[in-house]
Amino acid sequence: MRPIIGQEKLVNTLFSYTLQSIPKTMLFLGPSGCGKSWIAAALAEHLDIDTVIIDLDKLTPEELRAKLADAYICPVEKFYLLDLRGSSNKKQDVLLKYIEEPTRNTYFILMAESEIGILPTILNRCIKYNFEPYTLEDLKKFDWSFDCSDELIYALCKTPGQLQNFTETNLKDLHTLCSKIIKFVPTASYANAMTPISKINCKTDYNKFEIDMFLNMLEYVAFKDYVETNNKFSFDTYMFVIQQKAEMNNRTIIKESFMLNFLDNLWRLAH
Repeated sequence: MRPIIGQEKLVNTLFSYTLQSIPKTMLFLGPSGCGKSWIAAALAEHLDIDTVIIDLDKLTPEELRAKLADAYICPVEKFYLLDLRGSSNKKQDVLLKYIEEPTRNTYFILMAESEIGILPTILNRCIKYNFEPYTLEDLKKFDWSFDCSDELIYALCKTPGQLQNFTETNLKDLHTLCSKIIKFVPTASYANAMTPISKINCKTDYNKFEIDMFLNMLEYVAFKDYVETNNKFSFDTYMFVIQQKAEMNNRTIIKESFMLNFLDNLWRLAH
């Protein structure tokens, strides 16, 4: 396993536990790519127990119930990892039964970006651990995880996972896309102004740009253009992106709806 970089306080707390003292259900909270699965695997290795990943996206509530029932009678200690991001209330209700009555050998590590969308009954039964932001110095230690020599990448990527999923080609292509938005939206038709949504990952197409990376780059490009040209649309775009990022972080979003509304409002700013 790769050496653990960053999250020293969290790692020290988790690694101080034994199987007799560790909470039966833990909730890891942090942004995409912050290392929740990575730290969970390191903890399991530290305690010398197996880890089972349960992919909620691929299971119906009935299939989840069957899988957890098998876990319930397992005679060997195991960590069960479940990412709650976007999970339905029905699936969380199924999970709740097993969290309420865990067996001696069953440990749950739940993962999410925030508490939004998680049932209060589950939150009340978890010990929560928040991942701290990575420093620039920490991120630069992850040079094994990505292929890019441009320092701009550190203005866009805030977690190891974001770095790992980015390349120099991606960086250039995203910069080109955002530069075109700043240059052409003020004169574009409404239909043309909405076309960038085809480049953004609104579902599970990881060949497209993630929304957070897109917003970070557009913020960077808009501010740089405003400083260089005093372009009012660039300034309005910069302020609008900051506002939208704050709203995105404070509520559960449907990505496609968010992007459609974002591009609609951006076009209206210029017309």
